[in-house]
Amino acid sequence: MPQLRIYKVLIDFREIKSRKTGAKKILKLEEKVKAQRQIKEMEKKRNELRQNLYQSQDEVGRQKENLINKIESRMKQQIETNELFTIKWRVV
Repeated sequence: MPQLRIYKVLIDFREIKSRKTGAKKILKLEEKVKAQRQIKEMEKKRNELRQNLYQSQDEVGRQKENLINKIESRMKQQIETNELFTIKWRVV
């Protein structure tokens, strides 16, 4: 996940917290319900972004593990020498 999206999640978190505080101060029930619905939507979006972040981190971890395994397998390779042919010569 790009850093910009992570930054957006942090901003959203602060915004949600601010809106929750503001919603507590609303006196009219209709406005309070509307504010709560907006907060719920923002929380849903934040949770989806978090889930995407965790999935991305898991994928990066799997790719890293695969690369490590490939490197290990290459390090375990053995070199063998086989005589393919022989050349003989004489100086005359």
